[in-house]
Amino acid sequence: MPSSETKDQKDTNSGLLPRVLSALVMAPVAVAAVWFGAPYFDILLFVFCAGMMWEWSRMCAPEYYNGISVVTGVALAVAMMMYATGQEEYMVMPVAIGVIIAAARSGRNWLLAGFGVLYISLAALAALWLRTHEGDGLLIIMWLFFLVWATDTGGYVFGKTIGGPKLAPRFSPKKTWAGLIGGMICAGIIGGLVTYFSSDSVNWIIVGVSMVLAIVAQIGDLGESALKRRFEIKDSSGLIPGHGGLLDRADGMLSVFPVAFAIICFAGLSLR
Repeated sequence: MPSSETKDQKDTNSGLLPRVLSALVMAPVAVAAVWFGAPYFDILLFVFCAGMMWEWSRMCAPEYYNGISVVTGVALAVAMMMYATGQEEYMVMPVAIGVIIAAARSGRNWLLAGFGVLYISLAALAALWLRTHEGDGLLIIMWLFFLVWATDTGGYVFGKTIGGPKLAPRFSPKKTWAGLIGGMICAGIIGGLVTYFSSDSVNWIIVGVSMVLAIVAQIGDLGESALKRRFEIKDSSGLIPGHGGLLDRADGMLSVFPVAFAIICFAGLSLR
């Protein structure tokens, strides 16, 4: 008599299917926006980041989150327009206003609320800078997108297949060290493939940086898990049917974009 499917197998199947379906819908849209650049990339970036600010405010200030979201969304739009029109030196002003208003209206969660606006705004502006980076902006963003997706998928598959010691059970009881290592390996492979196809040779520095950024993506993921645990919720919202919210899908991107900006801008890293 065939054995029934175990609970772990059911959990794996039910968890993997939404990931695949959401990727099939969202990945082509994201890749197309990155490929065609402004204004499509800018619009998609703004919509995602404004949505994540709404989710963050909803957790930190449930009584005032709609008003906070409008103000912070406008502040982000102004900052992004300043970047697009060559007024980068003034971008800090609307971002600072958004941070102050979010903090002022969030009561005892003022620090988390203000940090969320700053965190998401920095990621958005870093992504804009990276996409418009002279010479290889398109390649950089594609690299980061596929790197984070590979980290997420590799971490999930390796973690479920191998199991073992938990990575940070206090914040995310399902993540394992095997998953982290698997995600790093997959991210390293992405770095190697990107440099091989762009310059006909594997750049091992990029491979190493890709693996480091996989750790950064995992930190972002754990940070969002800790935030949800702090407010005792399972998902940041229900904006993505059957698979939580925008923060749940883009937490790794939020942490990777600013770090990648710092590495490329200040260390002069190039993919070619």
